[in-house]
Amino acid sequence: MSARFVMCAGLAAVVSLAGCISADGIKPEASFIEPAQIDPGDALRQTAGDANWPAGTWWQSWHDPQLDALMTRAVAGSPTLAIVRSRVTAAIWQARALHADELPNIDGTAAFARSRFPRYATPSPPGGMTVWNNSAAVALSFDLDLWGKNRSLTESALDTVQATAADAQFARVELETAVARTYTEMALQYRLLDIYASINAEERRNLDITTARRQAGISGEIDASQAMTQYQAGITDIQATRYAIAVARLQIALLVGEGPGFGDSLTRPSLPMDIVIALPGSLPAELVGHRADVVAQRWRAAAAAKKVGAAHADFYPNINLVASASLASLAPFGGFFNFLNSDAAGHSVGLAGSLPIFDAGRRRGNYGVAVAEYDDAVLGYNQTVLSAMQAVAQTVTLLQSLQTRQQSTQAALQSATRAYDLANRGYKGGITEYLDVLVAQKVMLQQERELALLHGQRADAWVLLMKDLGGGADVEPIPARMSEGDRDVPR
Repeated sequence: MSARFVMCAGLAAVVSLAGCISADGIKPEASFIEPAQIDPGDALRQTAGDANWPAGTWWQSWHDPQLDALMTRAVAGSPTLAIVRSRVTAAIWQARALHADELPNIDGTAAFARSRFPRYATPSPPGGMTVWNNSAAVALSFDLDLWGKNRSLTESALDTVQATAADAQFARVELETAVARTYTEMALQYRLLDIYASINAEERRNLDITTARRQAGISGEIDASQAMTQYQAGITDIQATRYAIAVARLQIALLVGEGPGFGDSLTRPSLPMDIVIALPGSLPAELVGHRADVVAQRWRAAAAAKKVGAAHADFYPNINLVASASLASLAPFGGFFNFLNSDAAGHSVGLAGSLPIFDAGRRRGNYGVAVAEYDDAVLGYNQTVLSAMQAVAQTVTLLQSLQTRQQSTQAALQSATRAYDLANRGYKGGITEYLDVLVAQKVMLQQERELALLHGQRADAWVLLMKDLGGGADVEPIPARMSEGDRDVPR
């Protein structure tokens, strides 16, 4: 019987026994949601416009050079982004390490020693002699990967690199959003500071008038006390607003990766112009293509699918190609180089195989874990898509509500301004008292405050919408290899 026949027969026996351990009864249960089939809701359907998706530099529409510089500095110096980038680097090296399992592995060993053998040792050399005991060997091993386990693990690692890169992009969008929101909050607080200062000035004049009237016996103590209360409350509002400005400066310094003193160098910003609500018509598909967190979840699902395939390959026999060549010499007579001789040479070439017959359920357990993690990744992707749609719809609804409230507040401000003008004219004509002018002016300033708050809320909501729409993320929108990743999962 030839050696080739024996090898083939052994290989056939190994393959025929592969059914001893199986994955029967374990299969994925989750399936991908189709974003295009999600009902966007009335808020999105009724939003008119053919606007483009937010560009990567969407904040430049505010035409604020200081904000542009802050965004550039934040992306370059943020510790948070540096941490995320290091994770991308780690994922790349992990993929390279796993790719090495698909290639042949060659190891070399060598040992050179002067050895003295005891007198009663056998076999030769005779005891009591000190001799050279030298050896050198080269061994080659190559996993044939007949079932694609190593290939699946490498592809899974590459998908993880893509997911980590998408995470880095999402972290960048979140950082830019945080800078823009803090910047608009600081602009709002400066506007409120102006209004509170005007209101407090009027309250001071009102306090002076009521104090003079009390001293003249025209009014009582209660009027002067109420005027003093309003004046002191106004000072409290001013102090709280100044504190909010200081906090915003410190927060911006942190976001751009600078020390607290950096915030002191910022100049006063202004709120951006009114925002026009406009969305593209194909919202769901574009959303999936632009939101980095959605894309990252899809990559993770693809990576999990590859791991299922790798776990399934463990149920099949493993066959490796092995070879070695060596030189060895134990020379009782001769020098150091005796082992460099054809008589000291040895070699071997063959196949090494292993067959899972009984492992107490370990492989089924590993496979079950891989399938469950795949289901978890798919369900996580579905949840991310639904959350993204909900976030966009909620922000659009908020913008619509703020627009309506801003219009009504604008009308109220116009009425309050007219009332102030009438009171002022009446005072100049001797028809009304100056207190009526102060009251009308305070009402007008309070409406200005409400309008400023609504303006700031609309700017903040618009920033959130830019984030919800992806922030101009330049991420590959579901390539075919990724969208079909679930096909790698054994059913």
